[in-house]
Amino acid sequence: MATLREVLNRLRWGSPGGTGAVVLSVRVREGGAEGIEEIGFDSVVEILPLGVTVASGVFLPYHRIVAVRCGEEVLWLGGKG
Repeated sequence: MATLREVLNRLRWGSPGGTGAVVLSVRVREGGAEGIEEIGFDSVVEILPLGVTVASGVFLPYHRIVAVRCGEEVLWLGGKG
């Protein structure tokens, strides 16, 4: 099974058709409550060894990314941890 970083790099460098429909589901905490936020892959500016940086400058560690989807297709699904 491919690592999350491998999946993201494949999307970045091997998707000639574009990645506009790809979203990352990210675990977030707001006001003490945990939830899931979706971030478009197009906003990812750097894929680093420990996580990704998005256009707003925020660093997202890989352990906060719970899934990568393209439409209804799941490209990567993380475990609970």
